[in-house]
Amino acid sequence: MSALDRKVTFLQRRHSKTHVFVLVFILSVVLAAMIGVRHYIFEPVRLQDNSLFPKYKKNSIMWMCKLPSCTQNVGYGDYVWGVLRNQDNMVRKVLGIPGDSITITNNSKVYTPHKNFKWKGEDAFIETRKIHIPRKGDTLVFDKLNDVEQDYLISLMHEQNEKFYVKSSLWQGKRQMPLERIGSTKLGNRLVSLQEIDYMPWQDRYLVELQIFLAEPGNTPIHIKRELYSAKDSSKISFYVVPEDCYYLICEKSNHCADSREIGYFTQKNFVGSANKVANNIQKKVDNRIFQAKEFVKNLIAKSKRKDKSKSDKKEKEKSQPPKRATKTKNS
Repeated sequence: MSALDRKVTFLQRRHSKTHVFVLVFILSVVLAAMIGVRHYIFEPVRLQDNSLFPKYKKNSIMWMCKLPSCTQNVGYGDYVWGVLRNQDNMVRKVLGIPGDSITITNNSKVYTPHKNFKWKGEDAFIETRKIHIPRKGDTLVFDKLNDVEQDYLISLMHEQNEKFYVKSSLWQGKRQMPLERIGSTKLGNRLVSLQEIDYMPWQDRYLVELQIFLAEPGNTPIHIKRELYSAKDSSKISFYVVPEDCYYLICEKSNHCADSREIGYFTQKNFVGSANKVANNIQKKVDNRIFQAKEFVKNLIAKSKRKDKSKSDKKEKEKSQPPKRATKTKNS
């Protein structure tokens, strides 16, 4: 077969219906694979705030692995994409994993089994607290938990759709005081309502207790005691068996950022994905190159504008100067 015949045969095959069908089929498979990877394996997430600054800036892209192997093997220092009960999305860093005990002090120092550091901008803890991160199957006795751990347990029970209610009482040492005494205290510029005391955050309860302590005679501590009761039969709930592993997630930039300090523990059912280090390192290099290119173009434009302005100023200066008069010379 001559070269011309081979070329004709090739063109006939290339424009045949079978060839077109095969191409369309291959493209469809590739597109379906890309969509599948995009929705079920890897997904780019754009950061909406500066919560992970300086490592990741606002509007940065983070690639999240959504496979079960990624969300079920989360470790200290990993970045996790989670969803809250109100369906808000957030990306946070793992500070505590199941079984860890962490301490956050009122002077921003943080102690963990993995690393100790000073947390810049930390102002949510007005008193030093030690927090134990529970594992699945741990039994938490409510009365033995400190005030912040009680808050986190109540939040966890709400997340698990447990039906219960809280009952508060006021104590000075071993003497019970009228709960109405709380109504004379203030948070900011407003009086405290008795309706809010049951679910009031631990920092606010601490301030209320401190105000009553300063107003009462003696040195006996003031304590707001809470008890849990089942909504079904009003029986007292003294302990709770943790149904899932819990994690403590934080912001890199701690000030004014919602994380486990106010939300409480995160469980694996909150996790949508975890950051893939390889993909994010590549993305970071691409972002840096794009940033450098933008800065280069920006500098070129600024330099061009300066040159144009310099030429314009020079022309204006020449126009503003009076014309030079010609001088006559006498012939000798």
